[in-house]
Amino acid sequence: MRKVIFTLSILLSILFSGAFLWVFATESTTTSKYAKEIDACIDANKEWRAKSIESYICPVGTLSPQQIAFQVIMSIEFQKLDDEIKTILKVIYTGNNKDIGQLAATIKNYFDDLYSKKYKDICNKTVQNEATLYFQSKGGSLVTDNDIQSFLFGQSNNSNKLFSCQELVDRKLKAYKESAWLLGEAAVVNSFKNDKHTYMRKLKDQYEKFLNKWTVYIGQLSIIKDKWTSKTKVTQ
Repeated sequence: MRKVIFTLSILLSILFSGAFLWVFATESTTTSKYAKEIDACIDANKEWRAKSIESYICPVGTLSPQQIAFQVIMSIEFQKLDDEIKTILKVIYTGNNKDIGQLAATIKNYFDDLYSKKYKDICNKTVQNEATLYFQSKGGSLVTDNDIQSFLFGQSNNSNKLFSCQELVDRKLKAYKESAWLLGEAAVVNSFKNDKHTYMRKLKDQYEKFLNKWTVYIGQLSIIKDKWTSKTKVTQ
């Protein structure tokens, strides 16, 4: 009996230790979903070929791995939202909206509320979370020499000047809102033009039908007139 208990205890210890090692291995291999892109950009940046990467923005210049990781993550996440907004702008332009008030409400809903929050979440959460996972998988951690909110380079005359992720968001949303207004107002004008064209076409069709009927009526009157003259001569 003791041998059985001893054997079971050994088996359980092996199983638990194996499970622990498996969990540890799983946790230690957890990394950012953008690890491949970050690695590629870091290598490209070192070799001065960052511009050769076209599927996402790989920053140029003497940058730390953390700064590169921040910008790669932000670039890919922003690109997803940018594509969504392009679709929205197309819908705004091709729509049949005739109400400026409705257009204003639509623009506010998308750019002051929904996408403002989505972009801010990328700045405040996603960039830091994904970068943390990436550096932890490399056996390191985020350093504190760069503010997580201020890591963008080359956007001013002074290429070494940092500005914040939120500043970029503000600029993007401002540009998108202005574009939405221009496209939306053009859509309203086009909608009224289309209505006018439709009205004039219907009016023309109705007028042509009237002319056709009137032509037939005049023809019938001519026939009656001819018959009336011949008949009155006979009776006289």
